[in-house]
Amino acid sequence: MGVPSIITLAERNPSFWEVCNFHDVELVIDGNCLFHFLYKYLSIDTLGNFSEYAEKLEVFFMWLINREITPYVIFDGAYDIDDKKIETVKSRAQRRIVNPEEYTPILAKVTFTNILDKLEIRYIKCDFEADRDIQMLANDLKCPVLSLDSDFYIFDVHFGYIPFDSLPLRSIFEGTDNQNFKIKAYVIENLWKKFPFLRCNMALFATALGNDYLSKNSNVLQNAYRSDTFRLPRCKTEVSDLFEIPNKKGEPYFITIRKVLYWMCRYKDAERGKRQLLYFCNNDSKEEYMVTRSIRVFTEPDNYTSYNLNALLQERQSGSLDMSVIPSHVPKWITDSHRRGAIPDFLLNTLIHKRNILLSQVEGSHVISSHECSLSIRKVIYALLLGTEQIVTEHDRHKISLCEFQRESDTRVTCVLSDIPNMSRELKIQLLVEALWCPMPSDSICGILGQTHLFLMITTYWVRMAKPTIDINFLKSVLISYLLFSTTQRNEIGDLKIDIRDDDILYKRNSHTDDRKGVEGKGFEILHSKYLHSDVRLNDLYSAVTGFAGRYIKTNRDNISNIIRTFAQFQSCILYTTYLNQLLNNLLENVNPAFVFNGKFLHDMYYTLRETKEDIIGHYLASEKCRFERFNNMLQFVQENVYIGDNE
Repeated sequence: MGVPSIITLAERNPSFWEVCNFHDVELVIDGNCLFHFLYKYLSIDTLGNFSEYAEKLEVFFMWLINREITPYVIFDGAYDIDDKKIETVKSRAQRRIVNPEEYTPILAKVTFTNILDKLEIRYIKCDFEADRDIQMLANDLKCPVLSLDSDFYIFDVHFGYIPFDSLPLRSIFEGTDNQNFKIKAYVIENLWKKFPFLRCNMALFATALGNDYLSKNSNVLQNAYRSDTFRLPRCKTEVSDLFEIPNKKGEPYFITIRKVLYWMCRYKDAERGKRQLLYFCNNDSKEEYMVTRSIRVFTEPDNYTSYNLNALLQERQSGSLDMSVIPSHVPKWITDSHRRGAIPDFLLNTLIHKRNILLSQVEGSHVISSHECSLSIRKVIYALLLGTEQIVTEHDRHKISLCEFQRESDTRVTCVLSDIPNMSRELKIQLLVEALWCPMPSDSICGILGQTHLFLMITTYWVRMAKPTIDINFLKSVLISYLLFSTTQRNEIGDLKIDIRDDDILYKRNSHTDDRKGVEGKGFEILHSKYLHSDVRLNDLYSAVTGFAGRYIKTNRDNISNIIRTFAQFQSCILYTTYLNQLLNNLLENVNPAFVFNGKFLHDMYYTLRETKEDIIGHYLASEKCRFERFNNMLQFVQENVYIGDNE
């Protein structure tokens, strides 16, 4: 991401940094960076423990609010209009297929924006890539930028750039921050004091170091680095004058940075430097384009193609500053809704590019992607956006490769995009019902929580479409998880603790059986613990299930691959139903991933039900008649609308 080499230069020069006043200020936050970074930093299970993620997000933003900081979160938008980074996006998607556990699960962003809504934190979306918009907004607001994108070492952010890891993250999440931690910001003026020849040449510097548009491993830059033009004189091979923090023994000398800086101090004219790099393209038109593109991206253009983010934050009209290059066939209500975060990038990419790149999940090595389960939902979306005669290209996983699939729209859809703003509620409901092949559940089944309607429809669709076929234990796991986490999240996750003692465990293995993991190891018996004879609650069930499964499931790889894949399909159904509902102007209350999907518990619950073959839900909810009745009503609704096979 960004210009990685410059991070070394900045970190090795303490004079580039200044202590900033991180209290009672405004702050522009790179939203795409933050929601990925925090999920990974917190080491949350990549199966998708969104309840835990939501809790930690709230802790983080409350820490900012308690410092009287006003955050503005800015997200990337659609793929750039000229596809300048599409190959980079595809490359990242391929790497995700190979190592899905290294990446953020697909419902994390929805969880993130739900917390922003809950805390009433302002957030908006750029039309396309957000980096330049973030810089301009921060300068307009006279405040720093918070991100982890090294592009902000290149951009002229007047009031400083704060990388995420400059914050006292450990103390934030442990609740031990004493408000006295000194937070430092990178100030580009200090870089220019040391290297004054860079002041008007940052775009050339970013290009010569390599970035998202022109890789440092590209032929043009490798040719340049090996040339006499970039060769360092013998007296210049040391780097003591380059880094204020000297290298330790055995560390690399970062000669590439040294070469680029030495070359630039001689080629002080940006146009001359550009011609030199173009020479190293050896008449390769593609390489020449990427050099030109890179320099243009990092240069402040006169006719900046975006809209006035500050005006939108202040609920003003963008006016003359709205110079976005969104095509004219995209309706204004879609553009406005997208900028306010109410429309996902998926919809804008469909309208502009007729192409989407679907992100793979932790789902095993099955031939077909888990997103195949939700294909018919996406076909309804494509029909609404483009009509029934259009084809959309999807880039999705097939085995371990990113492949192209040509998807046709759902021919049953007779409405068009322009109909949606004035469409009746009844017709919108009919669209959802047809897309999910499920009737609308009644209020008596759903209770007081509004999102239960859409949750039950999604669940029914998933049971119908998932491959391999779903058995009753999958359904029970999803329903009880929803009851559990919707209750605990609404109660601010206050009383859900895991406190398991040996005499509290409900199950154990028979001594004469082996202790192999998985369903192959049979021989469990129920111990009638004290829980069965007293008032118990959902968190008692949580404790027993996680305690039982925790003895045999230590990592994701200990889970049976078909179980992982089945729940991955459930995530896909949730995501694309959410997108369809958003396109219909949030006809129903969207499901909250923190309520409906805690991956670790779902896997533990299914494993426990499958191994014990006992009605443990009935035992634990016996004293909670209201919840037990709600569980049975939801179970009956799904069973009445789709066939569910017997347990294996």
